[in-house]
Amino acid sequence: MGIRLGPCRMPRLEANMEAQLEGIGMKSTPDKTAACPRLPCRVLQGSLDNLLTREWLLTNGLGGFASGTVIGCPTRKYHGWLVASRRPPLERYLLLAGAVDRVHGGNVLVDLSSWEFNHGVEPAGHVHLVQFDFDPAGPDPWVRWTYARDGISVRRQLTFITGRQMTRIRYDVEAPANRPILLEVAPMLAMRDFHGLRRQAAVDPWKLSTDGNWLWVQDRSHPDQTLAMFSRQGEGLSQARFTPERTWWHNIRYRIELEREYLGGEDLQRAGTFRAAGTGSLAVEFVAVGFALTPETAAQAAETAIRPSRIRSNVAGDDPVRQALVVAADQFVVRRRSDRHRDQATIIAGYPWFGDWGRDSFICLEGILLCTGRHAEAREVLETFAGVQRNGLIPNRFDDYGGECEYNSVDASLWYVHAADAYLTATGDTQAWRGFLASVCRNVVDAFVRGTDFDIHLDENGLIRCGHPQVQITWMDAKCGDVVFTPRHGRPVEVNALWHHTLRILTRRFADTDKRLSKRCRALADQVAGCFERTYWNPARNCLFDCVRDDERDAAIRPNQIFAVSLVDSPLSAEKQAAVLETVRTRLLTPYGLRSLAPDDPHYVGRFRGVQPVRDRAYHNGTVWSWLIGPFVEAHLRVHGFTAEARTEARQLLQPLVEHLSEACLGSISENFDGDPPHRPGGCIAQAWSVAELLRAWDLVNG
Repeated sequence: MGIRLGPCRMPRLEANMEAQLEGIGMKSTPDKTAACPRLPCRVLQGSLDNLLTREWLLTNGLGGFASGTVIGCPTRKYHGWLVASRRPPLERYLLLAGAVDRVHGGNVLVDLSSWEFNHGVEPAGHVHLVQFDFDPAGPDPWVRWTYARDGISVRRQLTFITGRQMTRIRYDVEAPANRPILLEVAPMLAMRDFHGLRRQAAVDPWKLSTDGNWLWVQDRSHPDQTLAMFSRQGEGLSQARFTPERTWWHNIRYRIELEREYLGGEDLQRAGTFRAAGTGSLAVEFVAVGFALTPETAAQAAETAIRPSRIRSNVAGDDPVRQALVVAADQFVVRRRSDRHRDQATIIAGYPWFGDWGRDSFICLEGILLCTGRHAEAREVLETFAGVQRNGLIPNRFDDYGGECEYNSVDASLWYVHAADAYLTATGDTQAWRGFLASVCRNVVDAFVRGTDFDIHLDENGLIRCGHPQVQITWMDAKCGDVVFTPRHGRPVEVNALWHHTLRILTRRFADTDKRLSKRCRALADQVAGCFERTYWNPARNCLFDCVRDDERDAAIRPNQIFAVSLVDSPLSAEKQAAVLETVRTRLLTPYGLRSLAPDDPHYVGRFRGVQPVRDRAYHNGTVWSWLIGPFVEAHLRVHGFTAEARTEARQLLQPLVEHLSEACLGSISENFDGDPPHRPGGCIAQAWSVAELLRAWDLVNG
């Protein structure tokens, strides 16, 4: 029988937070090199099925990452020890899926790896696992597993190198004195696009070479797609020798992909085995490097790897919840490489599969960058997207493989103005305003008034109309084939709340520099405010219609109306704001955020499960979105005057999401949750706007 392992749970963090964190093994002593304390998580008990739902994530600031489960058994096609970005932060490839590793100590065999097949888990290294620790902060983040059997202790640590396409894997073995030890590490190769799956072909798809110290892998079709792996030399380290022996492991099972009803089987190649021997104790460290031109350049990269501090201590403070959220926020900040311009910061929308998206970036810029004091990077993100504005529109996303930007968003441009205003408020950067922000914001207003792509234009009342039946351009954009699951063409409520907010912002920002434009924006804002309640108020439900199309008013109770209350410039009376807040609280609020549709609606779907069309139907028809806790908390505080009592009530609302930091992807917040209890998490394991809005809300309630 194996050792039963279990979750590290973060209890409700109210009084005596330090003692509570120590009690669950989450050390809150600040690291001198980082703002975040190291957060080792000791997994103590639980079933195998439960263990396989707990994941870890390390990132390198370039879009690359390493990820897996706490017991080391992959459950997703995205899990692996080295996912590297060929064109940071995109074009990501899973190069090194993991290893089959074991220690021989006399007549004792300690398997470390665990791989799932249809018949079960084999080898079952997790039965020897006694401790799991991790530090996602850095400067180089790491995870560590400790295994024990019959007097032998093995510690395996995977360190992901900031600013490099590189991972280090170190083994420390302790055994009784004079006992012979043999460490075997067999790399498991995937060498594929991280969205795909590998199957054995008639001809090996890559070239392998070695001189006994190196493993060098090069894709035959794409010679720049390479993997180098070698054991490091150094004081106290034993040298491992590589013996090539190509074998394929077939039909490795990724249970979460199968649960999502995708293909979930893969063949991986075991390229050979590194071996190192010793007596009593042994320390070996391997380095895996992606996309190096030669083994020699890989070695040089390994020896010159820079390790900049990733977290600035002056913004984290002594609050352990805030410290953890600052670390989580850092994982989404990456560098976007350019052949024509200098590298600039951008924000990954979510791991493991999203790239940098415009809407997401500007919803979460305040939480990810401004709340964490990263003002220079916030400016770079604003510059990055400003450089690709087209017809007044900020792109919705960059193509993963270098193609044209996609502009199918009506609200990304409005969120850009909101983020720019927040940046200027935080920094007073008048140079940025004069240099590019003013013109970008002006372009947004001019384009919307004039009319632009995707049928975005103003109606006779100054409200924005947009889209048509087959085009989804709001954040509720799920579509499968020709089926639109949440048709919101016309006048979406949050778009016009944002439009009113945008006009008020620019009225203030241009007051001294362009009085004519400021006056024009004020007149438009007054016009919108004058007709907003008349257009959207639904007296039968005491809340706002979700979308208005000609004479059709969508009475579905959705969370989009909360922005008419949460934004500093509300077009609603105080009485109507309070009514909207109460309706959203009673009909949509859950412990993990807001449902996307009220449960009594005939279109409500309470589980985010099944094949993609079924999931897409649920995506915005009941699924809980954790990022919406931010605007809800802000609306709650505004309606109740930011009193101490209102802050206390809001802080209590945030506790389940704080606890979630230790429940799914350790140290981060999931993209969404089931609408029905127990609200199982789903979507991306770590989502930027989920973390950003929790951090922003945490600051609001503790300010």
